Amino acid sequence: MTHFHESQRFHGAILGLLVAAFVVVAVVTIVEVVAGRPAEVWLIVVGPLVVLVVAVLLSLSHLDVEVTDEGVMIAFRYVWPARRIGFSEIVGLEGVRLGPKGWGYMTSGSEGVQLRLRKGLPVLIGSARPRELEAAIRAGVEGAPRT
Repeated sequence: MTHFHESQRFHGAILGLLVAAFVVVAVVTIVEVVAGRPAEVWLIVVGPLVVLVVAVLLSLSHLDVEVTDEGVMIAFRYVWPARRIGFSEIVGLEGVRLGPKGWGYMTSGSEGVQLRLRKGLPVLIGSARPRELEAAIRAGVEGAPRT
């Protein structure tokens, strides 16, 4: 059963920066071609293509956070593989603003929930509803059998 679900998209400013980068790379490419000095033809094609692919992936991607009976699932769709964290792996959690070191899953904003794990780095999960997320995870951790 799902106790919490949130889907977040990247902030428009990030996508705006990618569009600006694409324009800069495209203008530089056109200037190089017009000037007749394309040092490396493949770079002229690959540069704008890489920026375009990154922009498309980020515009399609979104962060899904789900708290179920089994644990927490975090997925950056189209960008990063999903991660599942069982409640028994979590040894502590707290609501945070601009979290400390560790893995961070955020699209925008400055609030989230920091998980301290039995093994590995802490995990920061960004959320527009951090108190609800923290409450759902805390309920699961407190009800999970300890190993």
